[in-house]
Amino acid sequence: MEPIETSTMIISLGGSPEPLKKSLTLHRPDRVIFLASHDSVPLSGELLQCLDFKPKTTFKITENPNSMFDCFKAARSCVEEVQRLGLPSENVVVDYTGGTKVMTSALILATIGQPYQFNYVGGEKRTKDGIGIVETGHEIMYPEMNPWSVFAEEERRQVVTLFNSRRFSAVVQIIDNCNRDIPLEIKNFFQFVRALADGFLDWEQFRHDMAEPKLRSGIEALQIYIKDFSPPRLTDFRTAVEGCRNFLSEVVSRIEKGKRLDPILIDDLLNNAQRRIEDRRYDDASARIYRALELYGQISFLASAKCNNDRVRPDVIPSSIREEFVRKYADAKTGLLKLPMTATFLCLKEMDHEAGQRFFEPERQKKIKNIQLSRNSSILAHGITPVGEKQISALMATVSEFVQFGNRFDFPALP
Repeated sequence: MEPIETSTMIISLGGSPEPLKKSLTLHRPDRVIFLASHDSVPLSGELLQCLDFKPKTTFKITENPNSMFDCFKAARSCVEEVQRLGLPSENVVVDYTGGTKVMTSALILATIGQPYQFNYVGGEKRTKDGIGIVETGHEIMYPEMNPWSVFAEEERRQVVTLFNSRRFSAVVQIIDNCNRDIPLEIKNFFQFVRALADGFLDWEQFRHDMAEPKLRSGIEALQIYIKDFSPPRLTDFRTAVEGCRNFLSEVVSRIEKGKRLDPILIDDLLNNAQRRIEDRRYDDASARIYRALELYGQISFLASAKCNNDRVRPDVIPSSIREEFVRKYADAKTGLLKLPMTATFLCLKEMDHEAGQRFFEPERQKKIKNIQLSRNSSILAHGITPVGEKQISALMATVSEFVQFGNRFDFPALP
């Protein structure tokens, strides 16, 4: 095998010195940190005498080589020594060949979260009819016996759980930290999941034009993964993601990078709010729902008055309310009016627009006033009272009915 560029080795010490001698000779580290017991320390002298180079040595001693807790503490101190000395992690090789089974297990557990390389020395010929130690001269290096492969599968499971909980930033962070050699199937799985998570994260934050190409890239990587590995149940997932991407593409096209108001944004806001409700983030949901109601008024006003409600000429306002509106909402410098939400709907009502008429229906007005009270009391608006589950359910139902929201969908879950 080709030697790994190595500055440091962490070695569990015990048993025959020959396998460790072979490993040290191959890697030729500048420093060796031994995980040892009191009984195995003398073995290091025999081992180091055989080398044609002299690495610096440090010992981390376990008081009880058969205690997992004691061995793990000593193994963790090996990692802490690497960090204390500022040694480059990517040039550290962990050899877990020697020592008791408990010591080697503890060393793997203590180092698996680090970006180290791993090595194990085995062989086909052993003493005691094949069940003892490897016979001298028959040692074989097994760098591919990397415990990170097993750990990567657990990371994959964690990524799936976080993705389905819409914790997309955590998904991206975990995958970005997986910069070690991992099985190709998991590596390719992470490739499409990361792109999708990054895209959905942008979408959750309403960065639609940034999200769309990331979803497209994720779908392309997903299609390659399905072709190469034929995983069960991912075909339906791909179909669902493609449906989301199609909707998102329509959003990007219709709003023209935030330059146009369009009813599709109301659907996007309320679907976003529904996800916040499912995550029990009721104040966040409240802000989105209220904004959907406000946006509905803006879009209706633009369609009727042919201008935005934040730059309204006085002559656009119906004569029945013009004087009052100019007094309340006109800018002293420009003379243009900037209408808040209720004033926008009142103006629509005086224009005989159906949205304004429905807004001021007596029964609906009671519900809308409750919405405004709930929103103003929220800690994310003007108050300090968090929105409760009952309040958010009523708010969502009232606004959904008023804006005639029917395009419900959710982000798909990984199987």
